Amino acid sequence: MDKFKALEAKAKAGLTFDEVFGSVEYKNTLFSMLETTAKIAGYKRSKRLSTVILNDASKDCPAYTNGETVYINIGCKFAERLKKSYPLYNLYIIGLLAHEEGHILWTNFDKYMEANKAIKDGYIPLGDDLYDYDDELENYDKYDEMLANEKIGRIYLSNYFHNINNLIEDIYVNAKQSSKFEGNYRKGIAVGNALIYEESPSIAEMEENGLSKPIIYVNALISQLKAKSVYYGTAEAEEEYSATVNFLISEIAPMIMASPEKRILACNLIICHLWNYIEDDIQELKDKYDDSNSEDNSDDSSNNDGDNSDSSDSSNSSIPSSDLSTEQEKDVENEVNQIMSGLQGQTEETQDTSSIAKPSALQKNDKSGNDDSGLSEEEHEALRKALTQYLCNGSSQAGSIVTNDYFIEEDTDFSGILNGLAHTKAVEENENSIQQEMNYDIKGDYGIADCSYGATIKRIRSIPASNKKYYEHIANSIKPIANAMVNEVQRVIKDENLTGTRKNRIVGKKLTTNKLYRPDYKVWEDRKNPKKIIDMAISIRVDESGSMYGDRINTAKVSCILMKMVSDELNIPIEIIGDTEDNTVELYPYCTFDSKDGNDKYRLISMTDRWGNRDGYAIRYCYKRLKKRKEKHKLLIIISDGMPAGDNYYGEAANNDLRVLTRQIKREGTAVIAFGFGSDAQSLSSIYGKSFICYEDLSKVPKAFAKALKEQILKNL
Repeated sequence: MDKFKALEAKAKAGLTFDEVFGSVEYKNTLFSMLETTAKIAGYKRSKRLSTVILNDASKDCPAYTNGETVYINIGCKFAERLKKSYPLYNLYIIGLLAHEEGHILWTNFDKYMEANKAIKDGYIPLGDDLYDYDDELENYDKYDEMLANEKIGRIYLSNYFHNINNLIEDIYVNAKQSSKFEGNYRKGIAVGNALIYEESPSIAEMEENGLSKPIIYVNALISQLKAKSVYYGTAEAEEEYSATVNFLISEIAPMIMASPEKRILACNLIICHLWNYIEDDIQELKDKYDDSNSEDNSDDSSNNDGDNSDSSDSSNSSIPSSDLSTEQEKDVENEVNQIMSGLQGQTEETQDTSSIAKPSALQKNDKSGNDDSGLSEEEHEALRKALTQYLCNGSSQAGSIVTNDYFIEEDTDFSGILNGLAHTKAVEENENSIQQEMNYDIKGDYGIADCSYGATIKRIRSIPASNKKYYEHIANSIKPIANAMVNEVQRVIKDENLTGTRKNRIVGKKLTTNKLYRPDYKVWEDRKNPKKIIDMAISIRVDESGSMYGDRINTAKVSCILMKMVSDELNIPIEIIGDTEDNTVELYPYCTFDSKDGNDKYRLISMTDRWGNRDGYAIRYCYKRLKKRKEKHKLLIIISDGMPAGDNYYGEAANNDLRVLTRQIKREGTAVIAFGFGSDAQSLSSIYGKSFICYEDLSKVPKAFAKALKEQILKNL
């Protein structure tokens, strides 16, 4: 494993929860999934669906929707243990996405809101229209009478009905999404359902915690409907609750995949069957209210200085619950909300439904009360039977199905996100390492070229979008030159690695007897002769002094882009450093040997003319870094348009410094090519001698670069 691969592996292992699930990449993946599945399902509303990732630990709600946007709260404490397994938690999040999208696609908000409004207004929603056996349903009349006459009862029942209606709608949309989409949508919903079983307390524990029986029964129903199992905890709890749970499941399961009206019927059926327990809850609330009211009346009586003849009557009287004040209603609602908080396994109710009150996004435009799924009668019946069978065949044994290999098998999409985030993190660490190494390399002896003010490394980290656009323009214009050179070099290498022509093909080969059957006569195998490869590293120093303005710096830029293109194609390590002097020596490493962010080619666009040029310092720095390379052959290219012109570094002393430096570099085995641009560059020949190439016609420079590089490559094969 090379250095960067090891860095990526370390970065991947060190990715934090927030880095993964709070990342833009993850959000974009969820959005893409939402958009794709909605399109497959036939979503055609004008408003585009979207996703929002929240990270709020103070909220208990893991997800909700307003009908257009799916909000997912990764800070929610539910499913906390899955946060140690990112692939599993990813499936859980996808399950939330699938569920909330299911409400957008399949929930009939018209019917949903009508039903809840009916309860609040004091009558059973759709009761008269739906039940073929109203008179036969036990407690139906009591339910109806309570809604009509008891304010406290109505507050309780509206809240209870709303919650179980929401839970049954949850079952419906999960089943619809699971049947419509396989893969991670189905797996994610399954993980969420399993968590309802695993994370929730047992029925026995619910009793110990003081939950009321209507709440316990609904929790058991939801566990059976979602997880196909109920964790009773004790034999006594199972004996007490299981018969009623199984009966209700058998009654309501066929209704879930039917029409919205049938799901409302299922809610009413649950309420009627659990009526005795519900009535106990309501009576307890009324007793609390009446006791409080009696105490208030008693206090009024004791403070009465007048006639006390009616005190006994007033102390025993209580105001009917139908006469609750607004403030008293709020108190009762708070108490009811506290009771309902024990319900398990649902996401937050759909918010702001008043703004999106309408049939489901995919419902046919009819009001007949028929199924809103858009399925044929045969498809509908098959789906309903499949769901009924699924819901009624669960096991009651505890288990940890969330950790099943079925859920955590390789997910290429999520692995791609992790790898991408790890790569980005590794690139950042690698860039920091490059910066640190380049700063360290500044230290050392630079002779008379040393700068009393020191030197600074100015590596560009943020790439402007305009750089990328301009780079593509330049690259397209010089691509033919680069391609021609690369093709020629590759052809020569291939020829060099061949042992002869077809007529004397046996030379340098050995006969492979187990290939004698081949009809194409390729029966010869290469002997173990060394292959020709490009074992070279290149460093380019670019003068960015003020005199390099205009066409000169542009020519240098185009030439460096060409060299970068060719080097990348031939896998030759290359480093390109621009330099100038403004008090300190400023070094601009546009391309570095070990860069992995893919942006070096775009950094070259930022090359420009600046101030002075302290050539001896920059060339020594470039050579110091080149010399550390392990490649056998090294090439140093120097680009300049004239003599050195730095603070106390100019004239014959500076020129002689460069002569001595160039000879030293060559003696140590590194090839040097110095390119001079423009009419002022001829004087550089006295410094670089035979290594110097000068072009006054700047249009010829890029091809000259390509030619010089090709010669060096072929020379060293």
